[in-house]
Amino acid sequence: MFRRRRGAEDFADEIQAHLALEADELEAEGLSPEEAHRRARVAFGNVVAAQESFQLKSRVFWFDNLLRDLRFALRQLQKSPGFAATVIATLALGIGANTTVFSIVDAVLLRPLPYHQPQRLAEIQSSDVGQVYESNDVSYPDFFDWRAQNHSFEQLVSYHDTSYTLTGVERAVHLDGEVVSAGLLPLLGVQPQVGRGFSAADEKQGARVVLISHALWVSQFGSEPSIVGRTVHLSGDAFTVIGVMPNSFRFPVTAPKNSFWTTLAIDNEPHNPGTANRGMHFLTVIGRLRPGVSVAQADSDMKAIAKRLAREHPNSNAKHPSARVQGELAVLLGDTRTLLLVVLGAVGMVLLVACGNIANLQLARMRGREREIAMRAALGAARARIVRQLMTESLVLGITGGLAGCLLALVSTPLVLRILPPGVPRAGDASVNLAVLGFALGISLLCGLVFGTVPALIASRTNLVEALQAGGRAQIGGRDWLRSAVIVGQVALGIMLTSGAGLLLTSFLKLTHANEGFNPDHLVTYRFETPDSRYEHTRPEFYRQYFQKLRGLPGVEAASGSVFPPMGGDEADLSFENPEQPVPEGQRPSAIVDIVAPEFFRTMQIPFLAGRDFSDADTEQSPQVMIVSEAFARKFFPGENPLGKKLRPGASSDARGPQWRTIVGVVGDVRRYATDRDMTPIQYLPASQLSRWCCLTTVARTAMDTLSLEPEAAKLVASMDSDIPVTDVHTMDDLIGLQLTQPRFAMVLLATFAGLALALTLVGLYGVMVYSVSRRTQEIGVRLALGASRGAVMQMVLCQAVVLVGVGIAIGIAATMASASVLRSMLYGTGARNPIVLALVCVVVALTGLLAAYLPSLRASSIQPMQALRNE
Repeated sequence: MFRRRRGAEDFADEIQAHLALEADELEAEGLSPEEAHRRARVAFGNVVAAQESFQLKSRVFWFDNLLRDLRFALRQLQKSPGFAATVIATLALGIGANTTVFSIVDAVLLRPLPYHQPQRLAEIQSSDVGQVYESNDVSYPDFFDWRAQNHSFEQLVSYHDTSYTLTGVERAVHLDGEVVSAGLLPLLGVQPQVGRGFSAADEKQGARVVLISHALWVSQFGSEPSIVGRTVHLSGDAFTVIGVMPNSFRFPVTAPKNSFWTTLAIDNEPHNPGTANRGMHFLTVIGRLRPGVSVAQADSDMKAIAKRLAREHPNSNAKHPSARVQGELAVLLGDTRTLLLVVLGAVGMVLLVACGNIANLQLARMRGREREIAMRAALGAARARIVRQLMTESLVLGITGGLAGCLLALVSTPLVLRILPPGVPRAGDASVNLAVLGFALGISLLCGLVFGTVPALIASRTNLVEALQAGGRAQIGGRDWLRSAVIVGQVALGIMLTSGAGLLLTSFLKLTHANEGFNPDHLVTYRFETPDSRYEHTRPEFYRQYFQKLRGLPGVEAASGSVFPPMGGDEADLSFENPEQPVPEGQRPSAIVDIVAPEFFRTMQIPFLAGRDFSDADTEQSPQVMIVSEAFARKFFPGENPLGKKLRPGASSDARGPQWRTIVGVVGDVRRYATDRDMTPIQYLPASQLSRWCCLTTVARTAMDTLSLEPEAAKLVASMDSDIPVTDVHTMDDLIGLQLTQPRFAMVLLATFAGLALALTLVGLYGVMVYSVSRRTQEIGVRLALGASRGAVMQMVLCQAVVLVGVGIAIGIAATMASASVLRSMLYGTGARNPIVLALVCVVVALTGLLAAYLPSLRASSIQPMQALRNE
């Protein structure tokens, strides 16, 4: 490609050699040397033409033209630095925002899971077909049957979250981990860095083995090479370390801080084996599809197994007669997929608006270049050549704006990650890497084509005669209607984005002002474990003494505990038996359950509507009692007084099994999660009567700074047991705020993009109106000279803007109504087609549009007729 000069010289030498050979033959026939050379040249033809034809056909001709076009494009942009800077800055905003969002989308949605052949991984969920696939966890016996009976999976693995306290080290450490079945590592295609993985024998009753993370190996064991075979103590139980996982290993990917993995043997206790309880649904099940088996085929297979198990075990499986199979990545993403796609769509609209503005700038710029374009056409430049030159200029702008956008993305990506919801899987891996840079380059080229193609095609149709006349006025046809159409499209996109942002803002405000059912002010929560190895039989007494001491600390107004506190992120659903409405076991009703200590309702300031609170007198030997929420009473005892009613919730503490309990109180409803749309029925059971349920999360109301309680609470717990660390210290306001991060993230980003799109639209409208006034200067001067008032001129210009904005608003309303369902799952307390929000958005857009047109109309009304006519 770069040896053009040598190729031309070789071709010239070849021509001269050919002429010399021909002359020699003619001399041999008797001609003089001069005549022989003349006839040889005549026979060959035009030597210069042959050399030019060779150069035109050479493989470097396109490269030469490209270099010429690039040099000319750069010279043109240097002549218009203001135009170039405006275009590059506009593109940098649009491409930078898109690149930032794409870096997150790439990390979360597009990258495969970090396991072997991740496309074959699927999650299997137990479900009730009557609830439209409202998925549920799985019980151990169902998992064992699925593993043995399916024909679609090479392997099935179960797991569930757990936590332990590591003791026997310098300082007790709270660890998060997973309880898994033995086939986990083969299923994922992962091997330990040190030691071995789990075997089938590790699932047997009494086995206590553990794989530890690389981070735990380094931090607590100093990367000790002989770690394999070492005994470690987790919550008082002895475990044997069999291996260390690689530093990059994370399972599940939603829990990157997991420190250990152990087997389901810990759930297979002799006196109360959870592995034999078909009614306990708390497992997640994943599997690797057999080669050639699709998700749909596996789904059909598992549905058949679930249906058969429901017939065989009606008491436990009647509520779970079906199953559902989904790709593992799709399940992990959940609602996050919708959130990110909505944000990506919104930022894409911003880029379209930016491209519309640049296209309008290009069209306006063509006015000053019409004589140049016409001159080039008159000198023989083909239309395609002119279009190519103009497209080269657009692509140079696009690539330059893309590079600036990448720099902006490098700065903005960490900022966006800070406000990203904490539950978004793999978001921490987001970065501006090669794939993201490739996306930025591609979108830069696409932008150059989008805002450059139509202006270039229209400019290439310049009327030569009119454009070359002295003082000739620009006559690039079709430009005015095109600029107007771009503005209409921008207004429509602005309506869609602003409406979406308005809906999310309305939804967020409703969430932040919702009644939680309790008072979160000055409320702090924290956790610590009371392991069965030491507290199986003494847990109620330990908590009684602990809460008594805690309430005596300075500044503590009230304190209690809950196994599943509101806003804590965990909950359990428990079926119960009602003697007044006997039904088969599998059809018994269920409700959310919470296990609480005395004074819980006083501490949370949940109002008592009837009856009494739990007390220390409610022990395992005393009559069994329970308290229900108002929603529970309303649903299960409509029009009745629930006090004194007896129910038997499926919770027990010993071999006697669940006991009949008397309802002794009714309390107000509580919002379990900050994003709950409705208050759910709750049954409260006393922790003092269920000693095997572990562990209570402390809730304390203080009269001082809430987090200042942490060191005193840690000292109190350590004084009672030095091997129990206090963890997860949060204020209730912080917990509520954490649950609102996803709606806040969506609202902030969409509002930012909507504001940016609206600002670009107004700038574009202002530019169109200024351009229109400049085009009609002579007409306006004539009107004023003939007696038109300046107010009439302003009205004329404003009417043009009103038409553009009005048409854009109408199209935007239609598009907003058609796409309303996209946001439905992200809204709380408001509909996706809220007429008030839409009306306010239309009013705001209309008023700001008129404001953008006011200055050009004022300029038009100030035109001096004589000056305008003289200039023309």
